[in-house]
Amino acid sequence: MDALAEYHAIFKLIDFNSLQAHLTAFSIEKKLLAIANNETIYIYNTQTKKQLYRIKSYDGAITQLFFLPHSQHILTATTNGRVILYNYKDTHYNIRIFSSIKKYKTQLPIRISAFALRGRLLAIGSADGKVNLIHRGNYSIIKELHPSSVTIATLCLTDTNRLIIIDIDGEIFNYDLEELEKSQSLLIHLKHTKQLLQIPKSNFLLIHANQNFITLFDIKSYKILRHKYLTFHKNISYMEISEDGNLLVILENREILHITLQNEEKLHSLILHNMIEEAYSFIDDNPQLLASKEYENLEKIYKKKYVNALNALQREEKKKAQKLLENFAKITSKKEDIKLLFRAYSYYERLQTLFLQQSHAPAYALCEKYPPLQYTKEYKAMEEEYKKIYTNAQKQIFLKDTQKAKKLLFPYFTVLSKKESIELILKENRDFLSFLDAIKKRKSQELNKLLAEHPNFSQLAPYKAFIAELDSTLKHINNELNKGAIEKATQMIMDVKEITLTRKEVNFLEKKAKVIQALIQNYKKSQFKRCYEILDAYPEIFLELNLAKMLEKHWNKLMQKCEKYALSGNIQGIKITLKEFLTLKSRAKRVGDILRLTFIVAIDDFISKKKFKSAENFIYYYIDIFGLDTNLQRVMYEYEKKSSKRLALIVQTKRVERDEWLNNKLIVD
Repeated sequence: MDALAEYHAIFKLIDFNSLQAHLTAFSIEKKLLAIANNETIYIYNTQTKKQLYRIKSYDGAITQLFFLPHSQHILTATTNGRVILYNYKDTHYNIRIFSSIKKYKTQLPIRISAFALRGRLLAIGSADGKVNLIHRGNYSIIKELHPSSVTIATLCLTDTNRLIIIDIDGEIFNYDLEELEKSQSLLIHLKHTKQLLQIPKSNFLLIHANQNFITLFDIKSYKILRHKYLTFHKNISYMEISEDGNLLVILENREILHITLQNEEKLHSLILHNMIEEAYSFIDDNPQLLASKEYENLEKIYKKKYVNALNALQREEKKKAQKLLENFAKITSKKEDIKLLFRAYSYYERLQTLFLQQSHAPAYALCEKYPPLQYTKEYKAMEEEYKKIYTNAQKQIFLKDTQKAKKLLFPYFTVLSKKESIELILKENRDFLSFLDAIKKRKSQELNKLLAEHPNFSQLAPYKAFIAELDSTLKHINNELNKGAIEKATQMIMDVKEITLTRKEVNFLEKKAKVIQALIQNYKKSQFKRCYEILDAYPEIFLELNLAKMLEKHWNKLMQKCEKYALSGNIQGIKITLKEFLTLKSRAKRVGDILRLTFIVAIDDFISKKKFKSAENFIYYYIDIFGLDTNLQRVMYEYEKKSSKRLALIVQTKRVERDEWLNNKLIVD
């Protein structure tokens, strides 16, 4: 049975109205369906159609639901401002990952309105316009962002290391995860957005706002590509990207739709069978394919045909040119381009005449009006001649012979496309040449000085090319660091270190190189505890490093093993498993939560076996080590109910910090 058929079956079986379900979520394998009804979560098996588990929340109504991939955990957010992780197979297991209450019992909770998860990161949005970025390895807050003054509607962590945020007013914010200090923002007028999904391995986002359409947004160009990319006959209730990379949409009437997204195979087939018109029509319907290799290949075919047609026109073979471009003539995006080509070549003879007469101004004007003429041998010869004259004029400026430079350039004074470059050399003269020399010699201080005096220099092609080259180099260095190639990256950093234009970026890359080198060195020395301390001290640096991913994978295996020990009340098993990591302060929150769970399970077990004295002792141990919390209050209530005995407790006036257990000899010795 395919995923779509499974969805149809489960929705047909379950009476959602009787459950008053307001949230649904599917596990990544599509074997489980979670339904939230106020403070209760029901989990169904989509194959047997039976309810498997029921989870009761004691932290307010559920506002968000999410199955953690390839695990037996479900993540929830509540109106009381908390994010809780449940093991749905054993409801003893519930860990508080985040709370919006900063001060103990002195501040009202702030509703959690959105979250997103990818890899080691969890992003949590709330009603006060804040977003907290959480490290899943230790549940610590990496960064608190405050992009908006209104409720965060939805979030997305992309596979290109970006955090995308949309607030309820329809403003979208774009953060680079390696540079969280600044964001890009845009008002897209999609209010109260419900979901935000990335099309895998692309720069495209799918957005829906409880309406009957999905909007396609391009992160790279930072604009809406198509407001109503997909339209349906009913409003959308839920959508998700399936494992095969396609889209599953659930409408408000519980109808399920399966939609193929990036179908490069189909585009490839259309190109292969020379179905050019159909290929471009398919791209018009699927604009995300504009970033695909197949579209690139299609444009290469067009460019080759265009150049061949252009050459045919120069040989006065108009019919051959028409034949070459006949498959593209009806394409909307190419019609004007092709018409202009044939119109331009009706003036080719005129260009040849002007070229022979050396009438530069009208020849250039003709080529500017009809750009296809710029592919001709005459235009190329004109450009080559201009370059020689311009270079000679530069030499005369250096020799302080401005009059001779003017004389050389005089024939081009009325050529519109040459006006700016001529004015620069004649009016700004030495400064302009110094600027070009500074670009060539990469003298950034000189560049900054000249740019301050002549802001228009920043529009020059050589300067733009210089900046583009720098950006490319910095990206290359970052990629090398992510691969762990420290020596190569360090050498590349030295090559750009003196360029003050990139000082901030280079300083970050230098820091990244040193931190990664320290991590690698400690790993080689088997100083694994220190490795995790480094990872946790600089979480933004290790997003893509393979060694960091491997260490986190090992940590997750340890946590899974410890969770099993916790669910059997085996504290000793946890201590043996973790060894030196038991006292890893940067991950004390997660380890502490597992230890709390172990005690709760042990106390429950003692109560069920009527070993009330042992249960009482463990309750007091728990208070001494961890303080009083809601989980303990639950088992205390059970203890007093089953034993008919009141616990003698002193009212706790001081809050016990979450990592205080690290100082307790009962745990760490």
